[in-house]
Amino acid sequence: MDCAIQPTRHEGIWNITTTDFFYPLVEDPYLQGRIACANVLSDLYATGVAHCDNMLMLVAASLDMTAEMRQIVTQQMMRGFNDLANEANTRVVGGQTVLNPWPIIGGVAQSVTSSTEFIA
Repeated sequence: MDCAIQPTRHEGIWNITTTDFFYPLVEDPYLQGRIACANVLSDLYATGVAHCDNMLMLVAASLDMTAEMRQIVTQQMMRGFNDLANEANTRVVGGQTVLNPWPIIGGVAQSVTSSTEFIA
């Protein structure tokens, strides 16, 4: 299963959370960010949830790039991720950035729903 579906302490209210990340799939870092965001959101949508309440972004900036290239690629991946989150009427509220040999981007998506708003 791609999502954690857990009841909250409030009767009838559920928390649905998913995490996903991706190594480079395309050469365009902006498009890579959009793809990553779409994939994270798709896990929520697959449960029937129509709205993501908030997202976190997970980014690994590549150590195998020059500092200048790393800055450009990382900014473009983040911009693509943020742009798609905005198009989906949600927003990135935090996240984590690390250094890694590969540029990686992904995130966490979360929705708080009633028991009638999702398919388990």
